[in-house]
Amino acid sequence: MAQHIVRPLIWNLAFLLFVLKVIAQESNKGEDFSPYMEEVRSWNKQMQNIQKDGIKTYKSILTPEGLAIQRKNLDDALSNTKTSLKPTVMSMRMGDAQFSLRIFRPKEIRAVILDIHGGAWYMGKATNDDWLNDQMARQCKAAVVSVDYGLAPEYPFPDCIRDCYAAVTWLLANARNQFGTDQIIISGASAGAHLSALAAIYIRDSLNAIDKIAGLNLMYGAYDLGKPPSVRNATNNQFPSKLDLDELYALVFSGWDTLRLRQPVNSPLFADLKGLPPALFTTGTIDSIVDNTYFMESKWREAGNKTRLEIYPECPHGFNALPTKIAQLANESMIKWINGMLH
Repeated sequence: MAQHIVRPLIWNLAFLLFVLKVIAQESNKGEDFSPYMEEVRSWNKQMQNIQKDGIKTYKSILTPEGLAIQRKNLDDALSNTKTSLKPTVMSMRMGDAQFSLRIFRPKEIRAVILDIHGGAWYMGKATNDDWLNDQMARQCKAAVVSVDYGLAPEYPFPDCIRDCYAAVTWLLANARNQFGTDQIIISGASAGAHLSALAAIYIRDSLNAIDKIAGLNLMYGAYDLGKPPSVRNATNNQFPSKLDLDELYALVFSGWDTLRLRQPVNSPLFADLKGLPPALFTTGTIDSIVDNTYFMESKWREAGNKTRLEIYPECPHGFNALPTKIAQLANESMIKWINGMLH
């Protein structure tokens, strides 16, 4: 008799747990983006024309000249932002790690946001994120601390991971006395999202302080360095282009095979993701590395963590830095989500 009662209860409980896992994911799936699409498509055409012209005159990043040009192009596009808050810079050295922290400090601080910039591990700097970090600092009432980590090839991969681990170690030890709070959000885009996910795992496993991390804001990251399908199938009409990705792998991961790239210490998609904070995953549907976000959000959720997945139609890699209405919407949504994670 007991078996007739217990078995249905077990099946019902298993079904309930399955349903909870499926519906636990929040998303922007029901949102109507049609008012923004004409502008999005116009920008996509402009970017594709620029990309076609750029490929014709492209100088390889495997040469010093080409690398310098690529780095300058990114800095010209994203730096020199006029900000309401004036950032300060702290230079740090911890063991073999050398890095600097660019800090936006609003008058009222209730949390710290650790920002890890993107740039494919070989370009970019903290100043590239001033446009967003200034907004987050003011609108989230948070000190924003952005890490300038070592870039390949001068600092071979995985030196950037070491530097970010040192930065989070310093921040966890000093957030309270420096900023008056130890409530932390980690935020990163592209390569920075990859480094942010690894940083959270490091905080959980090596610093035993994952309870200090309120959430992760992860934008179009690269969580599988072994190339998921969208990366393998990338074309030169996408961004990053096939040429961009091929050159990136030759520069940053030269001599690395897929097995090594997919070790959990390098690719967080293959790590144990249990017991991690809530995460917001943001991506555009025509991003050539989009599968990274789809796979990572799914694994983050399946590990029992809360997630929100925001997918923006026909938007490329890095779309939220463009002067479009849909970019503004995405950034406002990020800030709203971060505010929802803080108390």
